Amino acid sequence: EPIGLDLQQVPGIGPANARILAEGEGDDKVETTHQLIGKFLMLKGRDVTPIEHCDMFWHWLAAKGGNAGRNKHVPPLPEKN
Repeated sequence: EPIGLDLQQVPGIGPANARILAEGEGDDKVETTHQLIGKFLMLKGRDVTPIEHCDMFWHWLAAKGGNAGRNKHVPPLPEKN
């Protein structure tokens, strides 16, 4: 199934978390699932292990303020890639 643009298709992202992710400027502003996947991929460095990569994304989500559902949408992104 193709990935749609609506962030609320991602498990754990409802209206409140979608609003939180859309706050900010530049690379910190996420309004679509494609941008969220892009943000996840941007955090992957050459020497970053998969566990470190997911931890970095989890911490980025925490810094954005998206606490509710954070544990639900970190695992699905690596599974989609």
